[in-house]
Amino acid sequence: MGLELKNISKTSQGFETLKNLDLTIDDGSFVAVIAPTGAGKTTLLRLLAGLEKPDQGQIIVDGQDVTQVHVRHRNIAMVYQEFINYPTLTVYDNIASPLRVHRKLSNKDIDHRVRATAEQLRISDLLKRLPHELSGGQQQRVAIGRALAKDAHLILLDEPLGNLDYKLREDLRIELKNLAHERNAIFVYATTEPVDALMMASHVAVLHEGKILQYGPMEEVYKKPNHIKSGEYFSDPPMNFLPCQVQDGIAMIAPDFHISLRDLNTDLAPGAYVLGIRAHHIAIKGDRLQNGVTIEALVELSEIVGSDTTMHLSHHNLKFIALSQQFRHFDLDENVTVSFDPTQIHIFNNQNGDVVSHAAGARHS
Repeated sequence: MGLELKNISKTSQGFETLKNLDLTIDDGSFVAVIAPTGAGKTTLLRLLAGLEKPDQGQIIVDGQDVTQVHVRHRNIAMVYQEFINYPTLTVYDNIASPLRVHRKLSNKDIDHRVRATAEQLRISDLLKRLPHELSGGQQQRVAIGRALAKDAHLILLDEPLGNLDYKLREDLRIELKNLAHERNAIFVYATTEPVDALMMASHVAVLHEGKILQYGPMEEVYKKPNHIKSGEYFSDPPMNFLPCQVQDGIAMIAPDFHISLRDLNTDLAPGAYVLGIRAHHIAIKGDRLQNGVTIEALVELSEIVGSDTTMHLSHHNLKFIALSQQFRHFDLDENVTVSFDPTQIHIFNNQNGDVVSHAAGARHS
């Protein structure tokens, strides 16, 4: 029956961290809660765990109100960003510890569950070691293993990959996604990283100023942001936002930079708006779009990350980022030709940030 939050509010140190929050999550979902630091993600997880109580509202699990139920009596597991393991216990005993404390399992059942979990996480050869003998990635695998071994209905992950290097993050993303597919539990994963959500989540909740700004299937939220902040948070690099004036179906961004809105199949009233477009929908010379809107831009910064090149560009008073999925080299202050894909723009209200028209490509997802 899943998890339901009804009108949840929480104030911490005089600050309203969560505000009238409503959210329904089905069993078997892997939900990424994405937001910048300090937006209330950890508070939300602590409420779900029972480590804190809301000031108002209800937390319903499988039809039962557990709002006031103590953490010890909830079938939950939690993994933190820090590698929290018992330093004097072996890897085996760390994973076994919650099974021995909270469950009436035989030693044989505990042994089977510990070894099965360790095999899933590829740490079977580490079971006799102590935490200080492990690398950071291995320690986090142990912490995740301790949570998974409980076979909890609700598994909460508070930025568990934040202290790992790129390669370890990539490996654990794949493993967590695979582990989630193997069970009917609810995974709630708090993160500031859009890539984590894109690689693992079935659903995404965008948290902004204590409220769920948007919630839905991962692909839908990514392709159809309902607010400027959804586009900003759930995009890497962040979505470009360009002020524009709309008149007769044309978005006028600069005197020599106009984009037709005919592909959006929308009839916007004349006035000021914000045009949003992601960096990989802006092509750099050599990647020129067949039907793109082309302008000249000045290179302010060129960053090569792996096989990708991120370009920080300017055109008149506009600043924006383009992403080429190739290894490219450009000099500082070099003039380059860039093309904007008119089928991939979103139009937002310039007052409240709400979307008023989605990209034409998003309607076909």
